[in-house]
Amino acid sequence: MRIFGVCLMLLCFLWGCASGPSPDSAVRAVEPPADATPLEQGIESLELALDARARGDEQEARNAFVQASRHFREVDGQSREIMRKSLAELGKIVEISGFMYAPRESFEALTLYLKMQNAYIDCEPKVLSLLEQQFNERVVKAQEITVREKQKRLEELGRELDQKRREIEAQAQTNIFEVYPTIYVVKKGDTLPSIAARHEIYNDSYMWPLIYKANRDQIKDPKVVYVGQDLRIPRDITLEEIIEARREAGAPEPEKIPKEAYAPKRKK
Repeated sequence: MRIFGVCLMLLCFLWGCASGPSPDSAVRAVEPPADATPLEQGIESLELALDARARGDEQEARNAFVQASRHFREVDGQSREIMRKSLAELGKIVEISGFMYAPRESFEALTLYLKMQNAYIDCEPKVLSLLEQQFNERVVKAQEITVREKQKRLEELGRELDQKRREIEAQAQTNIFEVYPTIYVVKKGDTLPSIAARHEIYNDSYMWPLIYKANRDQIKDPKVVYVGQDLRIPRDITLEEIIEARREAGAPEPEKIPKEAYAPKRKK
């Protein structure tokens, strides 16, 4: 039987058999090694409880059972939090299409997560902690590769579009339109205002609400974006929409759009 399961069964059985403490009794501290993990402390307390029970000291046994139970609950709480955070990170990899752009690293992260589940079930916190470090390394690597590959693809599409533009201009002998990206891949350290401020986006940080509204399906909190997200950049916008966005962002004079800021030539 698993270690944690054995410990819990012993606690339930032996503690239930112990006599109840007096109302004014205090739990006597059992001092485990300073560098001991919560699981080791719990096992140590459980052993002390069994020794005390064998000697017939029911009060000391019960006190040790109480301490053991606390340590085991701490182990389980820490492990559950690790699994919760790891599952959220794995979800982000799926959402940014990491399995498409960084398949090796993404599948390695998935494999490590499955191993972490086994370590959690077996109540092996040391193994779980080691696997968590490896998992986080794979997640970061998958995010980095995904951003790089997405950006590379966008640049390729941009070159293709630019080539088409030059061909059309050569035929018409006039520059009939401007080329701006309609998709932006979030990079490390990005925020909506910093993205909006980029010269190829809007060249105005106060226009970030336009991006937020266009991506409400994947942005719940405008203060939170994460690496690898594909954000739509609205281009078919009106002057009124730009002013309203600047007003929502807190621009001092929202109607005074900077000359260098993006403004579509055609407005409804």
